[in-house]
Formats: sequence, C-alpha cells, structure tokens
Amino acid sequence: MLRYARVDALCLVRSFYFLVFSVGFAAGFYLMFTVVVRDVLSSSPEFARNYMLAMSVSGAFFGALNGGGIRLGAERGDGWTRQVLLTPLSGPSYLGAKAITAWLLTLPAVLVTFLLGALVNNVTLPPTHWLAAIATIWFASLTFVATGLAIGLLATGEAAQFAALAVFFPLAMLGGLWFPIDSLPQLLRHIADFLPTRAVYQLAEFAINNGTGSAIKPLLVLTVWTAALTTLVLSRSRPAVLVRV
Repeated sequence: MLRYARVDALCLVRSFYFLVFSVGFAAGFYLMFTVVVRDVLSSSPEFARNYMLAMSVSGAFFGALNGGGIRLGAERGDGWTRQVLLTPLSGPSYLGAKAITAWLLTLPAVLVTFLLGALVNNVTLPPTHWLAAIATIWFASLTFVATGLAIGLLATGEAAQFAALAVFFPLAMLGGLWFPIDSLPQLLRHIADFLPTRAVYQLAEFAINNGTGSAIKPLLVLTVWTAALTTLVLSRSRPAVLVRV
C-alpha cells in the first residue's frame, strides 16, 4: 500500500493540473488579495496573516479533492482501478493508498502560502506558532481527504471533476476562505460554523494565537464530518463497488 501511495503521489505532483489549481491557485489568490487589492478588502494589520491561513486551508482542500477525489474517479472511469485490484492490493488498501496520497498533497499549498506570507507580507510569528499552524491544517485536512474519497467513489470520469468543483467552491466561499466571513449575510455565517472548511480555519487560528479561544466546536464539527464521510468510504471499499461505473 505504501509503495503504491508513493508512486501515485509522485505522478500527481508532476501533474500541471495539480500545480495550477492546488498550489498556484492558493498562492495566486493570496498575493492578489493581500498585495494588489488589499485596501479594498481590509485595512487590518492582521489581514495578511489571517488570509494566509485561509488560502492555506483552501489550497489543502483542493489538494485533497484532487488527489483523493478527481484522480480516484478518473481511475475508476478508465478501468485502471479494475486493473489494480487484479493485483494482491485489496480494495481497502487501494483506498488507503489514495488517502495517503491525498493527505500528502495537502501540504505543498500550505507550505508555499506560508512562505509567501513570511517573505512578501512580512508575517512574523514565533517558530512554534508557525509549526503549530502548519501541523494543525495538515492533520485537520484528513477531513478533506475523506471528502475527496467520497466524491471519487460516488462519481467517475469527468463527472468526478465537476463534482469536486461543485463541492470545493461553495464550501470554500461559505467557509470564509476567500472573503472575510463578516461580509456574508448572517444566515450564511451561521451555516459556515458547521462547515469543515470553516472548522479547519478556526483550528489554525486557534493554533496561531497560542490557544486563545476555544477549539471545542470546530473539533466537534470536524469529528462529525470525518466520521460520516469515512463511514461512507468504507461502505464502498469492496472491489465489486470500486470497479462499478
């Protein structure tokens, strides 16, 4: 399983699609909104730091959807999954490898966006806070991995790509990752509190503020989402279901 995950991750890292829409998209948005049009959005001195967190979560989210959802759906659609399952690799092991790949690919966007925050916008934090924020986003991204796998198991071929985008854009926007959460109507702000994207951002903010505030609610939200999505993924891990298109 680990060997297959390593090969799969190397193939995906070389993908132009991954580099543009996961790493490049997060980095580009971060630079555009913190350098080009910053005065339009916010004059707060903490805006560059907060938006760094938001774009890191956004990039990690799409990295997981790409590695765990779009790619899985494509492989199921073109028959590659059927060929893989003819080997000793079992259905759960195949999905496990996909999960590892997707989880590893959440990290590049986080690291690049944090690097831009430090070098371009002079975001300064104690070393322990940098590490805590990166680790929090990465580990919390396991929820995004489960989301990606669920999409890849419910849709195949090009439909998986459209399904991933249909999930990514609403959850990113409603989760307050692209625009300040205060700019949303009150009803949407209330909905955002129960979304995994918002929960991961809140945990990253909790980590970067040295534990100021409460992490109970976002942890509970992520736990519920992860448990529900993992249950769905495991229910569809049998080879007969994996190869069904």
